[in-house]
Amino acid sequence: MNKKYVYLIILCVVLVTGFVLTINKDKKYQDDENTLYSIRFANTRLRFERYDYALGQNQIIGVEKSSDKGKTYKKVTKEAFTVSMEPQFIFLNKKLGFVISKPNLSKTNNYQGVMVTNDGGVTFTNGIINYDNPNIDIMTVEELPYYDSDKLVLHCSIYQIKNDNSGYENIDLYFSSHDNGLTWNIE
Repeated sequence: MNKKYVYLIILCVVLVTGFVLTINKDKKYQDDENTLYSIRFANTRLRFERYDYALGQNQIIGVEKSSDKGKTYKKVTKEAFTVSMEPQFIFLNKKLGFVISKPNLSKTNNYQGVMVTNDGGVTFTNGIINYDNPNIDIMTVEELPYYDSDKLVLHCSIYQIKNDNSGYENIDLYFSSHDNGLTWNIE
């Protein structure tokens, strides 16, 4: 066999082996079956982890943090809390994160369910949505909070009777927050 082909084969084997080792290294530190959301910021990983199930189709969760690219995790949430089985999660940076505990927010509960952390998941506070419409009881969170330029936005919707009483209509609502998600006001 020609030396050129031998070197080419050796080079291919080395490249494939390196690729496989890289993939396996990442798999070694993947999140587990109780991880509901995970994100990486440089060497720091944050994840929402399910600790247990609760009555009424709910689950108990908290935030865990890794400073070694996901090799080990430490619980950072002071007090685990309960969310529905359909929560949504996002961290916009290492400190600012949101939990939508359930997609439909009730007027009778003051539209609570958009929870915010400004300390990387150590504590969570229910954000206050300032909205008053006597014709609706339920508001649906359509998108997780996001930045639009420098403005923090929450997209919701309502389903209400049309002004001419000819049926129902979906109405999109956009709220903005100037205090990192603690209060939301209609735009």
